[in-house]
Amino acid sequence: MYTSPHSTQSHRFWLFTPVFLIAMMAANLYLGVLHGELSKSDLAEFGVSLTSLAQGEWLRLFTGSFISHDADMLARQLLLAAFSIGWFEWRCGPLRAAVMFFLLDFLGTLFLMFGVVMLIELLHVSGFSGLSGTYDVGMSAGGFGLIGASLYYLSWRKWAMTAGVMALVVKAALFPEPIADLAHLMMLPTGFITEGLVSRAFIKFAGELGPSPSN
Repeated sequence: MYTSPHSTQSHRFWLFTPVFLIAMMAANLYLGVLHGELSKSDLAEFGVSLTSLAQGEWLRLFTGSFISHDADMLARQLLLAAFSIGWFEWRCGPLRAAVMFFLLDFLGTLFLMFGVVMLIELLHVSGFSGLSGTYDVGMSAGGFGLIGASLYYLSWRKWAMTAGVMALVVKAALFPEPIADLAHLMMLPTGFITEGLVSRAFIKFAGELGPSPSN
C-alpha cells in the first residue's frame, strides 16, 4: 500500500551518528587540531583539492570529511554532524544515514571541485589564482544535504526548504564565504530531491512486493 513520504516511521535510535562523531574527535585529536590548527603537511596529506582528485586520489573524499582546520571549525562541524546526521538517522536508521551522508558529501565535494573551482580556474577570476591546488576539509556538504533530506519528511516541507534556502542566502550576505556558501545552497535542495526519489522508490518497491489484490 502506498503511503505519503512524511508518514515514514522513525527508527528512534542512533549508531552511525555517535560513531561518526567519535571518529571526527579521534582524527582531529590525533592531528593536533584540538590544541591549535591543522598543519599544512596534514592538510596536504588528508585534504581534498581539484588537483588531487584529478590525479585519482579519491580516498581524500573520505578522509577530508572527518578533519577540521582548527578547534573552532571542529566545534561547528561537530554540532552540524550531530544535528544533521542524528536527525536523519533517528527517522531512517543507521545504514541509510551512512549511505546518504557519504553519497551527498561526496557529490557536494565533487561539485565544489569539478564545478565551482574548475570554473573559477577556467575563467581566471581575480583573487582566486591557484585554487585548484588548495586543499579543503569538512563535512558540511553532507551535513546540509542530510538536513535537506530530513526536511522532506515534514508536512510543511516546502515552506521549510524555502526558509532554509533563505537563511543560507542571508548568512552568505552577512558573512560571505563564496565557495562554501554556494556548496551549501546547492546541497540543501539536492538532499531534499535525492531523499524524495529514494523514498518514492522504496514505497514503489514495497508496493510491488505486497500481496496482490484479490479479484
